[in-house]
Order: sequence, then structure tokens, then C-alpha cells
Amino acid sequence: MNQIGPVFREARTRSGKTIDDATRETKIAKKYLNAIENENFDIFPGETYLIGFLRNYAQFLGLDPDEMVLKYKDYKIQEQPAPIEQLTARPKNTKKQFLIILVFIMIISTVLYVILSGEKGEREIAKETEKKVKQEKDLSVQQDTNIIVFEEEEAIKDFKKGDIIEFPLRNKKHSISIDGIDENLDLSIADIPFSLSTDEHMEIDFDRDGRKDLLIRANRFDEGAVNLTLKKLYKTNLLDKEISPLMEKKDEDQERPSEHPEVVIIKDDDLLSPVPVAPKTGFKIVSSYEKTDINMFVKTKSTIYFGYYIDDGNKEEALLKNGEELSVSAKDILRITAANAKGADIEINNIPVILGESRQVVAKVVRWYRDSENEDLYHLVIDDWEK
Repeated sequence: MNQIGPVFREARTRSGKTIDDATRETKIAKKYLNAIENENFDIFPGETYLIGFLRNYAQFLGLDPDEMVLKYKDYKIQEQPAPIEQLTARPKNTKKQFLIILVFIMIISTVLYVILSGEKGEREIAKETEKKVKQEKDLSVQQDTNIIVFEEEEAIKDFKKGDIIEFPLRNKKHSISIDGIDENLDLSIADIPFSLSTDEHMEIDFDRDGRKDLLIRANRFDEGAVNLTLKKLYKTNLLDKEISPLMEKKDEDQERPSEHPEVVIIKDDDLLSPVPVAPKTGFKIVSSYEKTDINMFVKTKSTIYFGYYIDDGNKEEALLKNGEELSVSAKDILRITAANAKGADIEINNIPVILGESRQVVAKVVRWYRDSENEDLYHLVIDDWEK
């Protein structure tokens, strides 16, 4: 028997991860991970979701996703029972019985040959099976689902299992399906399954242009329903230069390649530290709807002294000679002191900056701020550091 569950369980054990660790990092509900490891495939809402979970869990454990899906298909075929008529029919005579057994053996041999002769035949069987599942799913969706079109700037609504949220963006509709409501919210975006809890929110870039389009937050779970906040993150009337000087302007009418949307799930605990409103002073390095790490890269042209504090850490120092390099990364704030800063080429988040003149000692602070009018927009600002 081609076992699947032990492969996942042994891979997780080797990695030192618990089921709770895997649930937290993959965003797949715990009951589905246990079901995969125990080969309890009947609890999944559909084979499309099961295959998606198999791929995500395999990739997390360092297994080959395609190989694990093929193992599942092999497992499924081997689990199919033989036709009851062939197993229970009583032959009228020995010769007829022998012919029936011979035919049955030939059928089984042919099936095994197709399975074992290579991936081509197996992929065709899997492809045909997935096609039938998709047809059944599409028919079920047409009969049972409720389609809600989201066109407001922000809305707070209740949704139930089977609902589909349609989000129009640049003459194209993107669908989000509500697949399950339990301890977490199970939803699919472009046929990719995700799980969302009440202490998280999801930001989606449907057209992968570097700007998040939609925020989804699960506020609470009621019996058979979930209350969601839906909020548009990008207003199409904003100029690209208001978002980022590095962002390449793209023609909205240009046909984009077919890609899966970019989905980011953020723990709300990570957002508890207050982000101040941007000051009127200082130099705005970059603006974005996503607060990324602060990355500084230094390449010297002469001898230069650097002292720096990463977030709330202790002071670190470096004396760099001509041609030497320094890379520093912080999460929220980077404080810098430098002597002879003119003697180096300095970039912060890929933007060239000037800290000071030759032989001048400077003290600067680089940190993220919120926009004074749009709370979803961030600015990375460099300003004088008053010690």
C-alpha cells in the first residue's frame, strides 16, 4: 500500500516541528494537518482543497509537492474497490470461471502497468479526475453559492460558507470563496486555500503590481457565519509618485500575465507597537502601503566611521576603509552616527541618500511613520537625531 501520512509525519518529526508549529506557519487548520498525516481524506470539503493543502504542507516540510500529489493519486486508485459483480459472480462452469479470472487479471495488470510505467499515464488519470471534480464543484457552486460584489471603499458584513466575494479591479473580477467556518476561516483565492484567524488580517495584491488592493479581517465567528471587514487599500486615482519613487508606472490597459495574486497574512500582534505620524521635517525616502524592513547598504570611498543602533538594541560600531562594505537591517527604526559620511555611497531601501559632508560628524534617525491623512500609508523618513 502506498502510504502518504507516514511520509508527512516523519518529515515533520525530522524537522523538529509540532502540529501546532505547522498550523501556525502554514496557516492550514490543525484538523486538516492531522487528517493528512492520518490519511483521513474524507473530511476535506473537496479534492481541489485537499490537493492544495498537500502541496502547501509538502513545500513547508521540504518535500516535493508534485511527488506527494502523485502519491495521493496512486493511493486513491489503489483504494478504489473492485466491481462487486466481478467479485461475487458465480461461474456456471470451470472454463467460464477461468476466463473471467483471466480477464480480471488482465484488467488489473493493465491498470498497474499504466500506474508503474511512468508519470505520463498517471498524470493523465490525475488530470481527468481533477477535471471531473472541478465540473462537480462548478455545478455545486452555481446551485448553492451566493455571490457578493464588493465595490465600496470599506464594508463590515456577515458571510456564510459557500459565499463568493467578487472584487472588481481594472475591468477584471477577482473571486474569494468562503470554504469553511470553524475555529478559523477557510477561504480560497484563485483556487489556493488559506486559513485566517481573528488575530490576523490578510492583504491581497491581485494584479501583482506591488500595491496591495484589498484587506480582509475576520472580526468574529458566529454559528455558521463569520463577520468580515473588507477594505480597499489602493485608490486608482492616486499618482504612482505618491506611492513610491521606485515603483514603475504600468499601463492599466496592458494585458498582464496570468499569475496567482500575492497574499500576505499579518498577525495583529505585530502591529501593536505604535507608529507615529510623519513629521513635516526630514527627507521622505520612500512611501508604501506595506511597512518593510529598513535596509542600509554602505560602500566606502575613503576611511569612514559608523556607529548605529538597530531598533532597541545596543550601539554597534565599524571603522571602514576604502572599498569596504557594510549592510545593516532594522525592523522599525535605525539610528546612525557617522564621521566623514561623504566618503561613502549610502543606500537605504535602494534609495541613495547623503548623510553629511566630508569630515562632518552627523547623527541621523531613519524610521517608519504613518501618513497624517491615510492611516494605511507609510513613509520611511530620515531626519536629524536629537540625542
